Amino acid sequence: MQTTETTAPRTAPRPQESFKITPAERSDMGLVADFVRSSAHWYRPIVDEKDMAEHEVDERWASVNFEKRDFYIGRADGKAVGTISIQYFEDYAYLGYIYLDVNQVGKGYGQKLMRFAESVARAKGMAGMVLIAHPEATWAKRAYLKYGFEIIATEKKDILSWKNGILKTYHEEGFELYMYNFAKHGIAHSPKFEEVANG
Repeated sequence: MQTTETTAPRTAPRPQESFKITPAERSDMGLVADFVRSSAHWYRPIVDEKDMAEHEVDERWASVNFEKRDFYIGRADGKAVGTISIQYFEDYAYLGYIYLDVNQVGKGYGQKLMRFAESVARAKGMAGMVLIAHPEATWAKRAYLKYGFEIIATEKKDILSWKNGILKTYHEEGFELYMYNFAKHGIAHSPKFEEVANG
């Protein structure tokens, strides 16, 4: 009697997504502004009216901020999905404008952008990273706490006095100050710069 052996059909492995982060050019700032504006409606109910200009950004915002921040764009399989900016204040890197296309939230791109920023900041010899976030922006707060940031100041006076007032021009009413200290998290936490930038 002859028997035939059956096996489950083989499925082709899913191709790995390509994720790359590159510095933004001045011509990319329209795209960066689109990312920022895409979630402005999430912030409108919780942000003070005078601070909405930081979320409903325009061409003037793009010109001013391109000169004072290093912006980067994350692309998944060639499609732009998010942005992040980095500035250097004494021994800390300040992360700003961590925004994703609203249709790309929840896919891990925000964490990849922050890992990239961490690798850049470490390479520059920074002691850590800081950022501000509104406590009611739960989607952002959850992502920052998951990454390992800690809330170090909730009162306006404490935020404005941090590092001799270096954040005065960045403060938004009701926002909290978060810190990620590299020494606390260990050197091994950060992948190599090239590995993060190239997915």
